[in-house]
Amino acid sequence: MKVLETWVEQITDEDTSINDLCFRPDGSQLIVAAGNKVLVFDPLDGKLIKGLAGHKETVYCLSYAKDGSLFASGGADKTVIIWTTELEGILRFQHNEAIQGLAFNPVTNVLVTCAVSDFGLWSSKEKYVPKTKVFSRITCCAWSSDGQYLALGFFNGTVQIRDKNGDEKLKIERPDAANSPVWCVEWTKTKSSADILAVADWSQKLSFYHITGKQAYKDRKLGYDVTQLSWNPETEYLIVTGSNRQCTIYTNEGVKLNTLCEKDSWILCAKQKPSSNFLAVGSQGGHIIMFQLVISTVHGLYKEKYAYRESMTDVIIHNLITEVKVRIKCKDLKKLFLTSNKQIICLTASLSLGSKKSDQICFEMIEG
Repeated sequence: MKVLETWVEQITDEDTSINDLCFRPDGSQLIVAAGNKVLVFDPLDGKLIKGLAGHKETVYCLSYAKDGSLFASGGADKTVIIWTTELEGILRFQHNEAIQGLAFNPVTNVLVTCAVSDFGLWSSKEKYVPKTKVFSRITCCAWSSDGQYLALGFFNGTVQIRDKNGDEKLKIERPDAANSPVWCVEWTKTKSSADILAVADWSQKLSFYHITGKQAYKDRKLGYDVTQLSWNPETEYLIVTGSNRQCTIYTNEGVKLNTLCEKDSWILCAKQKPSSNFLAVGSQGGHIIMFQLVISTVHGLYKEKYAYRESMTDVIIHNLITEVKVRIKCKDLKKLFLTSNKQIICLTASLSLGSKKSDQICFEMIEG
C-alpha cells in the first residue's frame, strides 16, 4: 500500500485541535470540528467552503445522515445543532451537560445524542427529544450497520447494547472494567461475518464482541491510547488513531495491516471518503490532512482456479467452473501464485501450501 499526501490545512488559532470530522455520503463535503467552529471543506483541494458559527465552546463530535440530507454537531456548550446540506442551522437543542457523541442511525436517520449522564433520540418527525438517564458517564456511541442496535461505551468500563428505540438489551461486563474506561466503540461488518463491536479502552486494549455480548476475538494490546475507531465497509478495515501520533489500519479481528501516517501530535480522528481511496485525518496540532491510499491488486489465475485477496489479508480461491469458493485466513499477504495441483500463498514471514484432496483443500504452514 502506498500513502500519498494530497493536501494539508492547519488551523492556526491557539490551542485548536481537530476533534472530529465526517464526509457527506456523496463525498462532496468534508465537515471538520475545529475549536468552537464547524468548518466545511472541499475534499478535492482542501478549499474552505464556509465556517459555521453556532457553538459557544469546543465542538467535540459530528455526524452526517446516511441519506446526505442533514448533519449534526455537538460540544462542550451542551448544544446539538442540526445543519442542512446548504450549511444552514435549522434546529438546536440542549442537554444538561457536554455532548460526548453523536450518530445518525444508518437506516431511520434517527440521531442519538449522548451527553455525560443521558442520551437522546432525535427524529425530524418528532417535536421533542426524549432523553434517557444512564448509570455512568457516556464516552462514545455507534449504530450497527442495519440500524437495529445502538452501542454505548461508558467511563466505568462497561458497554451497553440497546435497540433502535433506546431500550437496553444487554450490558457487557468487561474484565478489569473499573481500570479500563471505554473510549471508542465501532461496529464492523464484513461480507463473511455479522456485525462485530470493536471496543477500545484506556488500558490500551482493543476488544471485539458479538451482538449477544460474547467475546468474538482475542484482545489486542495496542500500546497506545485510542482516540477514534472508524470502520470502512468497502475495504473492510478498521481505521485507528491515537496517542502514538499515528493513523493505523487493522483487520476486523485486530491484526495490524499498515501505518498510514505519523505526525508531531496526537491524531484525534480519521475518516475515509465514501466510495473512494481518500482518507482525511485530524490532529491535536490543528492539522487536517488528506491522503490517497493506493492499494495494489493481489490475485492469481491457473486454468479454472482464480485466487484473490479479500479484507486485505484473506485469500479466496474460486473455482470458476463449479463456483466453489474456499477462504484462507492470513496475517499478511503480498503475492499469490497458483500451480496445477497446489495453491501457493506468499506471506511476509511464512509460506502456506495447499493441495486438493477430493472436495477439500488442506493447508500446512511452513516457516520461511
